[in-house]
Amino acid sequence: MNDKYEKKALINTNDLEWTNNKLKGVSKKLLSKINNEETAIIKIEENCKLNTNSNTNSVEILVLEGIYINEYGEFKSGTYLRLSSEDEALVIAGKIGCIIFRKVNHFNDESENIIIDTNDTLWLKGHGNLEVMPLFEQTALVKWPKNEKFISHKHWGGEEIFVLEGTFMDEHGMYPKGTWIRSPHLSEHFPYVEDETIIFVKTGHL
Repeated sequence: MNDKYEKKALINTNDLEWTNNKLKGVSKKLLSKINNEETAIIKIEENCKLNTNSNTNSVEILVLEGIYINEYGEFKSGTYLRLSSEDEALVIAGKIGCIIFRKVNHFNDESENIIIDTNDTLWLKGHGNLEVMPLFEQTALVKWPKNEKFISHKHWGGEEIFVLEGTFMDEHGMYPKGTWIRSPHLSEHFPYVEDETIIFVKTGHL
């Protein structure tokens, strides 16, 4: 699914049905799968495990709702994690369950684990009136104030966006909260918003 980085991928995850996993209490909205690399929205019901078998991956996670628990601790909604390894057998949801945006096996370096509570992290000034919260290298949260416009630009190495709040727009369409967009190398657009919008964005990684 969406297994070619040279093609644009666009999914409004609100329109996707949850697919039940083999384990009771775990369901998924698959966005992309290329060999062992996967991007998905995953829901884990309260006190349920992600996997009964030990399966270690590198992961990049943004906790969207609830409490996510793994071998490194308990992480509430708004936490960003970039982990060089994570054992799925040790992943469990807290008492209220959780929903996460997760990228698996998209990197294999042994860099230091990064865990950021975005609820308590300061926004920095970005281009124009944008505010940026750096997470890792070319990965960040970007806050767009009402009626903000960006310059028309190309994506060297591609761009990936997940809309967290509001509606992101460009000349190609409107992308409400829950929309996932992956644009290929050298793709171009002119983004803007009409209402305050927050996006999770990665660039240069495709």
